[in-house]
Amino acid sequence: MDNENICSVCGKPLSRYGNRKLKDGAVCRNCIKPASEWLDDSDYERMSVADFVRHLDYRKENEEKVNSFEPDKTIEGKYTLYLSSTGKDFLFSKRKDYKKSNPDVIAFDDITEINIFEEKYLDTDDVDICFNVKLNNDQIDNIYFRVNEFPGLVRDSKEHQEAIDLAMKYLEGFENEEDMDFEQTEGE
Repeated sequence: MDNENICSVCGKPLSRYGNRKLKDGAVCRNCIKPASEWLDDSDYERMSVADFVRHLDYRKENEEKVNSFEPDKTIEGKYTLYLSSTGKDFLFSKRKDYKKSNPDVIAFDDITEINIFEEKYLDTDDVDICFNVKLNNDQIDNIYFRVNEFPGLVRDSKEHQEAIDLAMKYLEGFENEEDMDFEQTEGE
């Protein structure tokens, strides 16, 4: 078996699906499981094998941060935003028991920009409401997700307005933190 079919991290054969290409190798789906959910294909392609191994170390350290994380404000949605003004950090999680999923704990100071925008859904007139937190962080460049539970909202529908309202609540949660200092910008 040649090296192109071997995981550069664990040395096991790559499966047919679920692998990611790295700058100087490839990583199997089992090694990807503990990685941050906020990494996308382009993040993997920019990472070397050594970068990915450092990322896995970061994720182990993050587990300790999650276990000691104590939010004092919560904004529920498809992703629930947990804010800690004492720790001056936050996390987004799909799970109510966020500690089980090891979400990334991010410092407020890492935030460089927050955007809310509509993104066209497929080749229709429908849209998704998206939330993007751009970061100056060694491991994660940005947190990007669709706010609405189901894709493709009819513009000006009740669901569309609810998604906009939730995105604005997320933004207001950050704006209400005393240590936050950033400009609000519109769309991308």
